[in-house]
Amino acid sequence: MKDKDNVGILDTAVRSILSCILLALAVEGLYSNTTSLILAALGVVLWVSSSTGVCLLYKMLGVDTYHNKA
Repeated sequence: MKDKDNVGILDTAVRSILSCILLALAVEGLYSNTTSLILAALGVVLWVSSSTGVCLLYKMLGVDTYHNKA
C-alpha cells in the first residue's frame, strides 16, 4: 500500500504555527467579521493539513515534501 502523506516535517511545523496565528487573529476580534471568517477558514485548512499530513494542493501540483527522493 502506498503512503499517502505528502507534507514533510518542516512543512508541518510551519503550517501548525501559521494555523495557530491565524486562528488567534480570527478569534481576537481585531478585524471585521468577513476578514475574521477568512482567517479562521485558512487557519482550519492549515491545521487539518498539518495534522493529517496530506495537502490537497500539493497533490494537485505533484509536490511531495514528505518522502526523500535521494
